[in-house]
Amino acid sequence: MTDTSTDAPIRLVPEGMEQDGPMFGLVPGLRTGDLIFVSGQLGIEEDGTIPADGARQSELAFEALRRVLAEGGAALADIVHLQTFHKGGMAVTNEWFLPVKARYLPAPFPTWTGVGVADLGGEGALIEIGAVARVSSRSPR
Repeated sequence: MTDTSTDAPIRLVPEGMEQDGPMFGLVPGLRTGDLIFVSGQLGIEEDGTIPADGARQSELAFEALRRVLAEGGAALADIVHLQTFHKGGMAVTNEWFLPVKARYLPAPFPTWTGVGVADLGGEGALIEIGAVARVSSRSPR
C-alpha cells in the first residue's frame, strides 16, 4: 500500500482481481483520504463459477468485499454505507440474505440501501454488494 497522506486516490486491486478492471472498466476499490469506495462484488467461487445458492453467493460477495477493504487498510466493521442489489426483489432474497448479512455486519450497523433489480452482471448472480468505508484508528494496518 502506498502513502495515504496525499489527496491522490489509491486504486485497490487485491490479488486475483486484476482482470476486473480492464474487462469491465472499473477498479475493485478506491481509497481517497480515509474513505474507501468498493465497487459491487458478486459471489464468485475461486474457479470463476457463481453458485446457485443465494446464501453462498452472499458469503462470497462479503469475502470479496473484505479483501478489497483490507487492501485499503480497513475492515468490514469500518463500513459506513452498504449497497446491495437483489435479483428478483428484496422480499424474496432477504430470506437468505439477512442471516448472512447479520454474520458479517453485526451491530453497530452501517447505513444500508438495498434495491431489487431485474438482472446483475453475471450469469446466475442473485446478489451484488458494494460499500463505502471509513478507515479508522481501529482498522487493521
